[in-house]
Amino acid sequence: MAGCSRGGTPNLKLLWLNQEPGIQGRRLDALLGCFDLSSSREELQAVENPFKALCCLLIYLFVQVDTLCLEDLHAFIAQALCLQGKSTVQLVDLQPDYIDPRAVQLGSLLVRGLTTLVLVNSACGFPWRMSDFMPWNVFDGKLFHQKYLQAEKGYTVEALVEQNRSRLTKFHALKSVVCKACVKENRRIISRQLWRSPQPGRWGRQGSGSHRTSSGHSRAGQGQHWRDQGPGNRQYEPDHWRRYSSSSGWSN
Repeated sequence: MAGCSRGGTPNLKLLWLNQEPGIQGRRLDALLGCFDLSSSREELQAVENPFKALCCLLIYLFVQVDTLCLEDLHAFIAQALCLQGKSTVQLVDLQPDYIDPRAVQLGSLLVRGLTTLVLVNSACGFPWRMSDFMPWNVFDGKLFHQKYLQAEKGYTVEALVEQNRSRLTKFHALKSVVCKACVKENRRIISRQLWRSPQPGRWGRQGSGSHRTSSGHSRAGQGQHWRDQGPGNRQYEPDHWRRYSSSSGWSN
């Protein structure tokens, strides 16, 4: 278990069986340490349920995966907020204009990430409520697909949250948490349009064949299986959208 920031790395007996005051804080430190998010502890604690887990995962993914862009972040957050006001019938009746393979892969990546968070939250003694990690509280595949396509077409944030002021306020709050945490790791989230220009998405950005650790060093070809199979594994993509070099065996 990496990076438990206060008091070293606790053992499972402490995390699972200890009932002393303050143990929940140790459990949370352990969970955040596993994802190198200890420096964003206060910001994540301030996020309302059920969006803590979503922000935790988005920060981790956007720091690790260089090919995720601002439009992706907008789509993830907008669909999570709009989901709260959708009935089952509305979700069933959703029909995306067309199917984008990258949107499907992004959705799969998020769900696999939430599954990993469930396991880590359990291993750390449940510092956060398990219900906050359930995909149906923060993710719907068709709704995400709709928001992804809209973001790609250049829809405004107001349009993405369906002209709802309350959602708009929450959108900016959640986006701020993710972006500020990424800046701490030297990761600037920019529009996909800028990827097609000479401007980098990261200050001093490394080559396309690496992904980052919290210390800023590259570690090509490593990482969890659920993350390595992220979006972008398509032959026709430009080189700057590839996650790994051809020698690593994966692309993203």
